[in-house]
Amino acid sequence: MNKVLRYYFRAPEAGFDPAKYTDHYSNNINYTIFESLYDYDYLARPMKLVPKVADGMPQMSPDGMQYTIRLKKGIYFSDDPAFGGKKRELVASDFVFALQRVVDPANRGAPWDFILKGKLIGLDEKIAAAQKKGAKFDYDKPFEGIKALDRYTLQFNLKRPDFLLPQILAMPAAGGVAREVLAKYGEESDAHPVGTGAYKLRTWERRTRIILEANPNYRGHTYTPAPGAVGVNPELAAQLSGKTFPRVGVIDIRIIESPQSAWLAFDDGGLDIMAELGSNFANMVAPGGQLAPKYAKHGWRYYRSLSTSVQWKMFNMEDPVVGGYKPEQVALRRAFTLAFNSAWNNWVVQMGLVEQAHSPVSPNVIGYDPKFRNAFLKFDPARGNAMLDVFGYKDCDGDGYRELPGCKPLEIAYLTSTGKDTRDDEEHVQATWRRLKVKSDVKKMQFPDLVNARQNGKYQMAYGAWNADYPDAENFMQLLYGPNSGPANESRFRNGQFDMLYEQIASMPDSETRNDKLRQMSRIVGAYAPWMYEFNKLDTFVTQPWVNGYLPHPDNFPHFANWDIDMDQRLKVLGTQP
Repeated sequence: MNKVLRYYFRAPEAGFDPAKYTDHYSNNINYTIFESLYDYDYLARPMKLVPKVADGMPQMSPDGMQYTIRLKKGIYFSDDPAFGGKKRELVASDFVFALQRVVDPANRGAPWDFILKGKLIGLDEKIAAAQKKGAKFDYDKPFEGIKALDRYTLQFNLKRPDFLLPQILAMPAAGGVAREVLAKYGEESDAHPVGTGAYKLRTWERRTRIILEANPNYRGHTYTPAPGAVGVNPELAAQLSGKTFPRVGVIDIRIIESPQSAWLAFDDGGLDIMAELGSNFANMVAPGGQLAPKYAKHGWRYYRSLSTSVQWKMFNMEDPVVGGYKPEQVALRRAFTLAFNSAWNNWVVQMGLVEQAHSPVSPNVIGYDPKFRNAFLKFDPARGNAMLDVFGYKDCDGDGYRELPGCKPLEIAYLTSTGKDTRDDEEHVQATWRRLKVKSDVKKMQFPDLVNARQNGKYQMAYGAWNADYPDAENFMQLLYGPNSGPANESRFRNGQFDMLYEQIASMPDSETRNDKLRQMSRIVGAYAPWMYEFNKLDTFVTQPWVNGYLPHPDNFPHFANWDIDMDQRLKVLGTQP
């Protein structure tokens, strides 16, 4: 408990309830406190699914429509008054309850419901019943989709084959929760997370500071590469071998929205890990991808890798100005794509630390095609202007800016977040609209509020990003699936052909036939342009020399439970301990 790891988030969290919150920073804490049935091997590259609280991999029926999963015995929640002074074991019925919470509309509109909707026998009927006026979700009514066969055995019965269900059950949203805790804290559940993970919440100053401490009830874990794991770093594997984790007693997380402030804190030794280093500092620390000599002398360790993420600009397809499917509405969005200088964006705004995205699917996941090219991604402002001329976007009042067809006012509001250094991005968006002689404005809000606005359709144009919840293209394509309009499909894109293809690929194992359908889906999105693909990030991470066992993971979560601090070395370098 004398070891303290000092970390930071570059944007604020929203709350710590796995069923209620989808933002990245809340998810980081949910991943740490709550445990899912499965997880991913810490060092395997590419990602490899492994049991977490499950006792082995699932038993799947030959048709892919039934899964049976055994839980490990002797896993306990952290102590809480909700348990009346008794130790509370994690059991199968906790997952039956927790997974129903994911689709309960009372939980902030069920922002994660897309991971289970339409998949489990009887679950959609329970959702429909809960959506009736005055009704509540009936957690006690049995249904075929999820059953606890006994204290430690779960069975899942599906409407259609789903070869990705085990990956879905590895998401933080599918973490085990105790019903007593939710009953005790009710709407305050986000401030009282109680899980079985390596850490529990000690204190929380909203949007300012989060302190986690080791969970005394945690069983501890060791690391050995999973059978069949490849790409395992042998040096790190040796470093972790023979040790029981976690080894750090306290995780002290500050919210530092200013990239410069975060950098100064790290440079001064006040932070142990610099995660997702901004591109301006990344090029300073590691120009050309090599750690600069003056920083290498500090003993810093540097990591750079292509993330499993996609970033894009998106339009609200339900907005009367930028949305819609009429030719003139599609023309406005395509014109923006034509007037957007991707080379400038990638090499100047992002300083070369990105790769151009051509589809909704990120690299390093099943179904990604590195050869696929978006035919509409060409820098041709003249063509964009000509397109707007053809479809009636004219300067009706002589002020130098276009109006909508019929001479109605036209001004686009671009929604982005405070914190980080987004000025260059904002200026580039506005410059793009100016090339088209269209007025635009920028609106900014804190990240959790931005996520809420996007999920509720309260925007015209915004930036969006997604990191893989599980390494398959379906996890990205579901963000454009019509029935997911809302918290998942924030652009509210609806296209019958796309939806039909999605339903097909969601029930197919990896194959060239499936990949061809994925390419068709990418072409549809490119044509209607609810998204304008921007880039896949090259993430840069730097650690102090006293941090051991660290390796960025493709799941983009901080794996606190596998990290260690050499307190003597830190004292030697800094002359003080936190």
